[in-house]
Amino acid sequence: MRLQWIIKLVIIQMQDFKKIEIIFVDDFSVDKSDKIINEFGKRDKRIKLIKNKKNMGSLYSRAIGGNLSKGNYIIFFDSDDIILKEGILKSYNHIRKYNLDIVQFLSINQKNETISIHKNYNKYKNIIRQPLLSYIFYFNNNTGAENNIVLWDKLIKKQVVLKSLNFIGEKYINEKIMIENDVILLYTILKIAKSYQFIESFGYYYFRGNLDSISNTWNNNPEKSNEIIHSVLINLKFLYEKSNNTFLDKYFCIFKIKQTFKKYKKILNYANKQFELMKNIFNTFLNSKLISNKDKLDIVKIYLTIFNIDGSKRK
Repeated sequence: MRLQWIIKLVIIQMQDFKKIEIIFVDDFSVDKSDKIINEFGKRDKRIKLIKNKKNMGSLYSRAIGGNLSKGNYIIFFDSDDIILKEGILKSYNHIRKYNLDIVQFLSINQKNETISIHKNYNKYKNIIRQPLLSYIFYFNNNTGAENNIVLWDKLIKKQVVLKSLNFIGEKYINEKIMIENDVILLYTILKIAKSYQFIESFGYYYFRGNLDSISNTWNNNPEKSNEIIHSVLINLKFLYEKSNNTFLDKYFCIFKIKQTFKKYKKILNYANKQFELMKNIFNTFLNSKLISNKDKLDIVKIYLTIFNIDGSKRK
């Protein structure tokens, strides 16, 4: 673990773009990574370490880092991944040249021994003026699009990040979201941003399938399964509450609920304690005049699949 952190820190320090802040938010870790970061920070004043007093989750930690940053642009990255040497410089040059709110770059994805490239499709290379709409279209027309509900492959204007955090509010920022932890912030950033563009430049190395992650160890730990259920439901509750009742936002919510329940169908069978919250969320959708009968039928099917898995009927 120590060697992995040293390698990551060295690679970050070797970025072609030198005028950067490197802010680490230690979310009450137990791997002693904070000591390694402090050692590097003594020699490199660009490195800053903030330690949470308890485990708060990614949304809270990103809000802390975003608010404390002094630069005009932000890249969020996960502790088990690597930012490539040219990633920040090329993204920065592009976002400045065209005065964009978001630039998304290519990433290399590794799962076990398999390495793939997260491609940007030609039809999305022009500047996008309605980021949320483009995401909905992208999700519904490309295989593997669930990879794109992430923050780590994007350079984002800090002003957009701060507006997004203000829109989200402390109520949700203080929620402990341990999985699907990019959904709330990315959705809000896409909602607020006015310009977005893909570029053909590699900026990130993403390691998929961490064996110690919550999503891979929940079935051996009831407490972790409850954390996943809570995180999923909080994400969906936020989408409903903050959608402003517009068709575009509601459509994004419909897509996300279908994707989420398909992905976490097995674990949501354990959601008995959260049943009332789930029922209220579904009723919100079913009572909406903005949702078609076909979409409502799909949602009902998902609902029945989750809560009638043992053959019993819930009312």
